[in-house]
Amino acid sequence: MAGAHAAFGLESKTFHGRSVLIHYVEGPPNGLPFVLLHGLTRDWRSFSVLFPELVPRFHVFAVDLRGHGESGRVKDGYRISGMAEDVKEFLEAVVASPAALFGHSLGAMVGMFAAADNPRVSALIIGDSLITPSNLAAMYDPIFSQLYRLLLRGGSEQELARGIGQIEIHFPGISEGLRLEELPGNSDPVLLEWARTTIRTDPDCLRMTLDRSSHAGWDPERILPRITCPVLLLQGNPELDALLSDSDLALAKRLLPRAQHVRFPLLGHALFMQQAKPVLAEVLRFLANS
Repeated sequence: MAGAHAAFGLESKTFHGRSVLIHYVEGPPNGLPFVLLHGLTRDWRSFSVLFPELVPRFHVFAVDLRGHGESGRVKDGYRISGMAEDVKEFLEAVVASPAALFGHSLGAMVGMFAAADNPRVSALIIGDSLITPSNLAAMYDPIFSQLYRLLLRGGSEQELARGIGQIEIHFPGISEGLRLEELPGNSDPVLLEWARTTIRTDPDCLRMTLDRSSHAGWDPERILPRITCPVLLLQGNPELDALLSDSDLALAKRLLPRAQHVRFPLLGHALFMQQAKPVLAEVLRFLANS
């Protein structure tokens, strides 16, 4: 894993916030500050496929959210609003000037919270995220509940990867369930990487997502209109496990003052982790014009 740092000139660092230690990696100051926020049970390396293009163009900061990766744990402390406070502290204390944020999934919800009424956020990219938490119920609650049980059971990364591959999900209109290992893109190395980051996640992050306590205080009608910077909504295909539904997209576009939208019909929720090139092209276009 050290090679992931060295290959792109990234330096591993920590920031002591008011309530938790935050681990992050920082690249050379090659341009606009660009802060990357990963999804649930992931870590900063989620964005590594984008580093060859991002690091030479931007001043990259890739953060481990609290309870993930090498960042600290907080008992019963995984509300998205709390994670957003960490990010706001980080922007104020570590990032010298207004920054663009790119959040994927959970990281995008954290980014929306952090960007509201915040002049330190110059642009926001929402990567296939929920707007309405109830949308988790159809597909992702079953995934997260099975993942939670696997994590509590313990075992090696290899054992966890096999268990993740066996997680069964159901798509609308398909009577039989499909295992994650049967879906395109979920190769053995991909599942092993997911296991690597999951085993470094506090199980309470999953528990609080499942019981919705992590979403306490989330009110899109109140929060989204206060995001005044340009926003890019990246939507995968809901028929391929994407989280950003068409109804959530319509809600976000109604509430966000300066929203743009791009849909990727051939990509699911993982977006750039499935295919980096088309997502990267839209991110660079958006930031060049913001």
